[in-house]
Amino acid sequence: MFSFLFPRKRDRIILLPAIGAQLIMGTSLFLLPVLVDALETRAGLSARTAGLLLSMELAIAAFTTICLSLWFPRYSARHWAVNGGVLAISATAFTLVSPALPVLVLSRFLAGVGAGVVGAGAMRVLSRAIDRERLIAIVTIVSIVDAAAWLAALPYLIDAFGYRGPYICLLLVYLVGTVLLMRLPRMRGERPKDSHVPTSSNSLSSGLVVAAVFLTQLGQGAFWSMEEAFGSNAGFNSHSIGVILSISTLILLLGAAGAAWAGDRYGRFPTLFILLTLNALAILLVGMVTVQWVYIAANILQSLTNLSSVIYQLGLSASIDRLGRTVAVSTALVTLGNGIGPGLSAGLSGSFGAASVPAVVLGLNVAALALYCIVKMRHGADLQMAPSLT
Repeated sequence: MFSFLFPRKRDRIILLPAIGAQLIMGTSLFLLPVLVDALETRAGLSARTAGLLLSMELAIAAFTTICLSLWFPRYSARHWAVNGGVLAISATAFTLVSPALPVLVLSRFLAGVGAGVVGAGAMRVLSRAIDRERLIAIVTIVSIVDAAAWLAALPYLIDAFGYRGPYICLLLVYLVGTVLLMRLPRMRGERPKDSHVPTSSNSLSSGLVVAAVFLTQLGQGAFWSMEEAFGSNAGFNSHSIGVILSISTLILLLGAAGAAWAGDRYGRFPTLFILLTLNALAILLVGMVTVQWVYIAANILQSLTNLSSVIYQLGLSASIDRLGRTVAVSTALVTLGNGIGPGLSAGLSGSFGAASVPAVVLGLNVAALALYCIVKMRHGADLQMAPSLT
C-alpha cells in the first residue's frame, strides 16, 4: 500500500501516523473562522472572548510542543503521542458538556496540551523519513482536503447541535487521528554512532532553522490578515475578493502537490531559496501594486509558493536533527507565527499604513534566507542524508 508514492518501506510506515498527527494538530486552525462564529452566535461568547479562547488553545499547543521537544528523546515517542491524542479526545468530549466559559477554557486548554504532546511525539518519528518533503506534502494535502470537507459540513452540524457542532467534528477527527497514531513505529532515543548523521548537538544550526521558520510564518500571518485590505486597494469589492481568496486557497493544493512530486530531486536548499524569494516578491506585489490583474496573478504565485516553501522548511528541519526536536519546534512555530502575524500587521498598518506590511514581510523573508544561507554553508550536502529508523 502506498508503494507508488513511497518506494521505501520506512516512509510507508510513517505516512499514516503522520497524517493522524497532522489531523490532531491542524484541524482546529483550519476551522478557526467557523469556531469563532459558533462560539459567538451559539455559545453566547463575545467575539473578543471567542478569539482569545481559540488563540489560547493554539498557543498552548505550540508551547507544549516546544517545551516537550527539549527533553522528549528520552521517552517513547509513540507512547506520548498516543496519550496526547487521548487527552485531546477527552478534553473535546468535556467541551460538549456546557458552553459555560470555565468549562470551555479548561477543556480547550487541555485539548491544546494534548495536541502539543502529539506534535512533539509524532514529529520526532517524522524526522526519520527518507523522502521527507514528499511525506510532508502528502500529509499537508490530506489535511487540507479534510478541512475543506468539514467546512462544507459544519453549517449543518451547527444547525443541528449548536456550538457543539464544530467540536463534534474535532472529536471525530481526534479519534481517527489517535487510531492512526497507534501505528507509529517504536524508536530508540540514543544518539547515532555515525558521525556523518546530523544530530541535535548541532544546536546553532537548529536554532537558525527554527528562527527562519518563525520569521517566514510571522510574515505569512501578517500578510494573510491584510488580504482584504489589499484587494480593496486594487479596486475589488468584498465578494470578488472572497472568490479570489477561495481560489487562491485551492491553489495551495497545487503547490503542495508540486512539492510532493519534486521531493529533493532539485536540491533542498536551491528549491527552498527559490520558493521563499518568489513568495516574498508575490506578497510585495499584492500589497504595493494596485492593478487588478497584478493582484490576481501575484495571489496565485503566492499560493503556489506558500505551502510548498513550508514543506521544504519542515523537510530541512527534519534533516538537521536526528532526534526530531527541530522539526517538532518548527511545526509549532508555523502555528505560532501565523497566530501572531495578524497582531503585527494591525500594529504596522495602524502606524505606517497597509503598504508597510508587505515591505516588512519582505524584510522577514530576507532575514530568513540569510539564516538558511548560514546553515547551507555550515552543512551543505550533509543534510541530504537520511537518519536511520530504529
